[in-house]
Amino acid sequence: MRIVVADTAKAVNEVTAAVEGLGGYVAGSEVWREGELLRARLTLRVPSKSLTPALAAIRNAARRVDNETLSSEDVTQEYVDLEGRLRNLEATEVELRELLTTVRQNARKAAEILEVHQQLTAIRGEIEQTKGRIQHLGHTVAMSHIGLEVAPDAVTKPVVEQAWQPVVIVKDATRALVSALRTFAAAAIWIVIYVMPVCGMIALAMAAVWSAARRFRGRQA
Repeated sequence: MRIVVADTAKAVNEVTAAVEGLGGYVAGSEVWREGELLRARLTLRVPSKSLTPALAAIRNAARRVDNETLSSEDVTQEYVDLEGRLRNLEATEVELRELLTTVRQNARKAAEILEVHQQLTAIRGEIEQTKGRIQHLGHTVAMSHIGLEVAPDAVTKPVVEQAWQPVVIVKDATRALVSALRTFAAAAIWIVIYVMPVCGMIALAMAAVWSAARRFRGRQA
């Protein structure tokens, strides 16, 4: 949802209180300022049975709703498949435990016991993974997700922008002056230490070439 409000901070507090009152919580929030306008983005979790009143509370906190999209996902088939897979895995685990007991009693080689134990460990890992997925689906079904963007109404923007602050301007000007002086001093150091010696060496080289050329022309004459 994207809503437009008169006061962003107030609307965020109202929505948060409403969601928490319905047994939900704020999973994530981001608040930032663009000029004088405060904006916010919230990620909300509410019990699925409380989704309708939660949306109503959000609408009540808004001047208008700019965008609202509702979608759902049916996980019934996946849930049934996972439950069947879990039953098969648990049955396999029982058989492997019985086999491990038999192997320990009759086997003479440790490799046979180790092989059955590794299979049992792998099955146990798949069982835990399947149970975790079932719990995740259960949580997904139980809780609804709301992505909310809160934007301030442009009408609420103050006619007069932030008051004139001479002290701030003086500090900014001082920083600019210091920066300019540093740049000038750095340029002067470069000229004295680098540019002037290089130009002097070039001038000496040109003078030597010119003098040699004059002597050569004198000899020819």
